[in-house]
Amino acid sequence: MLGLTASTRVFLKTGVTDGRLGADALKGLVTQVIREDPHNRQHLFCFCNKARNRLRLLWHDGSGFWVAGKSLPRGRYDFPQDAAAAAQLNMAQLEVLVKGVQFTPASRGYRR
Repeated sequence: MLGLTASTRVFLKTGVTDGRLGADALKGLVTQVIREDPHNRQHLFCFCNKARNRLRLLWHDGSGFWVAGKSLPRGRYDFPQDAAAAAQLNMAQLEVLVKGVQFTPASRGYRR
């Protein structure tokens, strides 16, 4: 239904994103911070709240925007906290992130 594939590019807006923001405000962050086109159907955008226990995903399906969310009842997402940056993942890495898997600094694949 969503049309997401292994070739879908996943972008994270690192740091804290206000969980009250709607699709229009998230699209603004995609344009201004991530510097990508929010209307690109091959892109998925991910945001995390301050407590790092809720994720929000933004995706355009060609006719409109989807905003999806997931929260962890316990623990935190291992989400990069650099406030003014963006990061890119593949779909497999996003699946691991969404499941709430915790990583050690050496296994993250990026340097601090």
